[in-house]
Amino acid sequence: MLGCGPGLGNLFHLADRLLEDNRAHRGSTLAATPVARSSRPDLTQQLYDMYGRGELREVAVGALKSLSERGALRSADLAVHRLKARRRGPRPGGGETATALRQVRARLMQFGEAREASSRALADLEARMVELAERATGKEQAAREQVTTDEAAARRALTEKAALEASRERLAAQAAALRDDLARLDDLRTQLEAKATELETVGAREGLAAVVNKEVS
Repeated sequence: MLGCGPGLGNLFHLADRLLEDNRAHRGSTLAATPVARSSRPDLTQQLYDMYGRGELREVAVGALKSLSERGALRSADLAVHRLKARRRGPRPGGGETATALRQVRARLMQFGEAREASSRALADLEARMVELAERATGKEQAAREQVTTDEAAARRALTEKAALEASRERLAAQAAALRDDLARLDDLRTQLEAKATELETVGAREGLAAVVNKEVS
C-alpha cells in the first residue's frame, strides 16, 4: 500500500519528530521571558492534520494560517470546516495516493513554517550573543581600569563579566541546536519533495489508467 508503506511511514515519523524537536528548541530561546501559554500551536497542528485527511482544501489552509499568524484562529473555525467536510463527503480522486500526497504536502508546509520561525529565533539569539559579548568586553575593560584604584570594584566587574559569558555560552548552545535543526529540516524537506514528485507521478498514471479503463469498458 503506497499511502502507509514503511518507507513513507518512516519518513513521516522522522518529520514529526524533527518538527517536535524544533518546537522545543525554539521554545527554549524564550525560556527567560515568561509568556502566557497559547493554544495557537495546537490549533495550527489540527489545521495541518485536517488538510492531510482531506477535510481542508489548500486554499482554506492558507486562509486559516493567516488567522493563526494573527492569533485569531479559533476552534470554532476548524469545527465549521469539519462540518463542511462531513456534508461534502469523500472527495473525488481521494484514494490512497491522493491522501499520501496531501500528508506529504502538509508536512512540507509545516517545514516551511518551522524553518522561517527557526531562522528568526536564530537571528535573535545571535544578536543577543553579540550584545552579551560587547558587555563582557566592557566589564573586562572596566576591571582593568579599576584594579589599581578600587580592587573591590574590579572584582565585581570580573564577576559580572563571568556571568555575561556564561549567559552567552547558554545561548550559543541553543543557537547550535537551531542550526542543526535547519540543516536537518533542509535534508528531510528534500526527501519529502522527492516523495511528493513520486506521488504526483503515480497519481497522474492512476488517473490516466482510470480514463483508459473507462473508455474500453
